[in-house]
Amino acid sequence: MAGKNRIKIIYHPPKEIVILDYFQFSKDNLNQMFARVIHSGLPVVAYWAEGVLFIHFPLTPDTNDLMDNYLRGRIYWSSVHFALMPKYSPSIKVSGLEIPVVDVSEHPVMREAARWLREQAEKKKKTNTSS
Repeated sequence: MAGKNRIKIIYHPPKEIVILDYFQFSKDNLNQMFARVIHSGLPVVAYWAEGVLFIHFPLTPDTNDLMDNYLRGRIYWSSVHFALMPKYSPSIKVSGLEIPVVDVSEHPVMREAARWLREQAEKKKKTNTSS
């Protein structure tokens, strides 16, 4: 009888994340990053993986075009704010507020996004030191 009334679950992770805008904050300017989020009225939770602390703003697939892309595995993030943070901490204090930090190292999509952000920071650093 096992299986007769079971629902089939299909995991279909995204194939692609399109980041429309990103900005790297220094560790010292984290309060600016979180002040922006707090002022937007969104819940303040940060993610961490690959030595990167980040918050992202996904676009809701609320148009036919975005929904078609979404169903094909392409997700759009309108923006990502991040800072390099080598060691994970379950929360950080910013301007007297305690911001929860979720370790998403085991999540393949979030881990890849964090890795890409870290690579952008390393490219920027290389460019700045060679000029």
